[in-house]
Amino acid sequence: MEKIEFDKYKLEIRSECLALGREIRHKQLIEFRESIPKIKDILENNSLNFEKWFKSYQNMINFGSRKILSISKKENLLEIVYRNNAKGVSKTFKTNFPCKIPIDQDFQYFFGLWIGDKAGGGRFGVMNKEKSIIFFVRSYLEKLYQKPEMVLHVHSENLPNLEYNYDKLVRINSIRNGYAISTHSINGIFKSFFKYLEQDLDLFLDLIPNKSIFFAGLFDAEGNVFLEDSCFRWSSNNKINIPIFIKHLKSLDLFKRFDGSNLVTNNKNIFSDNILPYIKHPSKINDAKLVCYGEGFLNERFKTILRHICLNPGISSKQTAQALKRVKVSSQILFLNKHKYIERRGYPFKMYITTKGAASLSPGGKDL
Repeated sequence: MEKIEFDKYKLEIRSECLALGREIRHKQLIEFRESIPKIKDILENNSLNFEKWFKSYQNMINFGSRKILSISKKENLLEIVYRNNAKGVSKTFKTNFPCKIPIDQDFQYFFGLWIGDKAGGGRFGVMNKEKSIIFFVRSYLEKLYQKPEMVLHVHSENLPNLEYNYDKLVRINSIRNGYAISTHSINGIFKSFFKYLEQDLDLFLDLIPNKSIFFAGLFDAEGNVFLEDSCFRWSSNNKINIPIFIKHLKSLDLFKRFDGSNLVTNNKNIFSDNILPYIKHPSKINDAKLVCYGEGFLNERFKTILRHICLNPGISSKQTAQALKRVKVSSQILFLNKHKYIERRGYPFKMYITTKGAASLSPGGKDL
């Protein structure tokens, strides 16, 4: 056999062996995945049995570049030591987990928040910049035996003036402005567990005690209050989760329409009773209370209209819109009238500021 033909023969054999190896590995991974228990099988006494899930999942860890070296347990603490091989370098890591995770109020809120604002890469945590949410996430991760760090991500050279300290700074090369805080632990295993829960989200939402708390967490991540239309919206571009969100919001009587990017409800009674009590974002709480109860601090766009009416009593809506050169003035005026910040008299309507409206323009900025 000539050398060229022999070399070609060797390459063909090598390719066939590699293909066979990939096929065997692929089948083995499928078997490992199929051996992982269903969510309902790790649900015990209103807790998630993480240890039971991990016993099956560790086969997938040992099959790759990582290898479990030891597993120890003390009460509800599970300590895992593993070795990771990457780019010719071997490193040993130790990480902690709870054996069981209570499906309590904190978990349900965190899970909704994580679904909407999860940190990227191997980081297990949340990207957000609201102080109350950041400190909740840090506290909850510690509750799960994690060691969270707070990393400031900025799009510009200008650093925000924060009321709290952060552990690291990451500058993003972008023309955009703004910032966010990633509050997370480096724990790809825990992130894989939460992704496992998300993959069966439809069933899981039927199993948790109060999915309203989950949707409160999701609202703090992706939601907003649209004052002009007196409605509440969950923004989402996740094509897999959107139908699931719609189904479960309908079951809570909290779905009216999907406008292509927002799941919308106008049911302020259900929202105020079932979602509002669990929201942590201060400005979202304030705006929700404005819609539900007509109480709270007005946004500047409403105060601008109030000031103009205060200085020009008897002015019409059309005259106000022309003077301010703004869109959506009519819907903002309807909101102010509905919640008694102004009153309209005669026809065509002439507008006058009320005592409540004047109080909202006071230094405190809130109605009396």
